[in-house]
Amino acid sequence: MGLTARIPAGAATAGFIPVVYTQEVCDAVENELVCWGAFDTDWGKGMKKGDTFYFPVINNVTATEVTQGTKAASLDIATGTKITLSIDQFWEAPIDIGVMEDSQSPIDFAPYAKAKGAYAIAKKIDTVVNTLFYNLGGYTTTGYGADGQEFTDDIMLYLYETLRESDVPWDSNISLIGDPSMLIDLLKWDKIVATNYANNVGSVTSGVIGKNIYGATVRITNNLKAATTGSYGVLAHKEAIKGLMQINAPWVEVYKALHEVRYQHEALWGVCEYRDTFGIPFFTRKA
Repeated sequence: MGLTARIPAGAATAGFIPVVYTQEVCDAVENELVCWGAFDTDWGKGMKKGDTFYFPVINNVTATEVTQGTKAASLDIATGTKITLSIDQFWEAPIDIGVMEDSQSPIDFAPYAKAKGAYAIAKKIDTVVNTLFYNLGGYTTTGYGADGQEFTDDIMLYLYETLRESDVPWDSNISLIGDPSMLIDLLKWDKIVATNYANNVGSVTSGVIGKNIYGATVRITNNLKAATTGSYGVLAHKEAIKGLMQINAPWVEVYKALHEVRYQHEALWGVCEYRDTFGIPFFTRKA
């Protein structure tokens, strides 16, 4: 029910009705960010934007039958193409708060400025990582199956089989990364609900559901790269993608002459596809 008209009509405009702000803040919801932590990422020192790192490649060789009296040809274990990682991502999230606004507000701006700056950088890092998904496994800007498909056990078994046939080690470093539509599809599997999800679905922490699907850790985020109908998820070993980070830290600086305080978070990093056959992208049902 709306308020009736004011009498006198101009009471609010003329300043007779006070404006009151509470100390409770309506904070914008944030995506779960899980992609950077799912892959082979590390810190580096002494890097600068534009630096390039090369990872040498050692290949397998094939044994040959011995022919007595003949010297066998040497086998070459270094015929692969080197892998290149460029430190080409340098992003910042500066937030300025005026000293007057900060002193007059009923809330403390500082923790919100720090948290939102950190989240902006973390989201950018995750976004850069997940844009590599659809090129894994020999795919080129696409994924397995049909855009908008329901995630079924048959799809999971295909992904599982494909990685196993590529000699991917099935250890604790496998992740199934999808969006909420994939999670809902999983909850339709009787064997999943009965054995793994009944006690977990209500307690998702930081987007990580748990190690529940054929030994893969299930990770859920709304930050995947969108296709047309769905998004690009992936089943991958951590070595599918390599990342190096130099900076990921906040700082605060007071600009006295400007009567402002700057809260900033910034990061310098790079990512690359490391083992192409260690990941298979797939389409999710909804973006």
